[in-house]
Amino acid sequence: MDPVTGIALASTAYKAICTAFQHGREIEQMAGDLGRWMQGINAVKEGHSRAKGRRIGSVEEEALETFAAMKKAEQMENELRNFITGQYGMNAWQQIIKIQADIRVKQREAKIEEARRQEEIFEYILIGASVFLASIVIMCVFYYALMQ
Repeated sequence: MDPVTGIALASTAYKAICTAFQHGREIEQMAGDLGRWMQGINAVKEGHSRAKGRRIGSVEEEALETFAAMKKAEQMENELRNFITGQYGMNAWQQIIKIQADIRVKQREAKIEEARRQEEIFEYILIGASVFLASIVIMCVFYYALMQ
């Protein structure tokens, strides 16, 4: 996800979160919105490195889009951090960041495990196909040897 798309996702979720806070909803009731907001913020922070390969627009345009998205993300993050620490105490934001980091580590490990599993399946298929072809070649050799 590029930074502009990430900031659009984060902005939409942020507006929903602010509205929910204004209506007195608890943070537990906003888990989906917070998740989308964090996903958008993460996309902005990490998105620039992925967006470097884009060939649409000039370098200056891409740099300004990324800079604007990063500043908007920082502003939203600061406002949300202030509200959460005001409502739930100084450690609340750090706990959210730690949980978020733990989830990212688990997701990264799951991706690595999935890639390893797919590679293993490919190897089994390759071995099976090789054994099948070798069997056919051996059978053909015996067949022609017996026919002569």
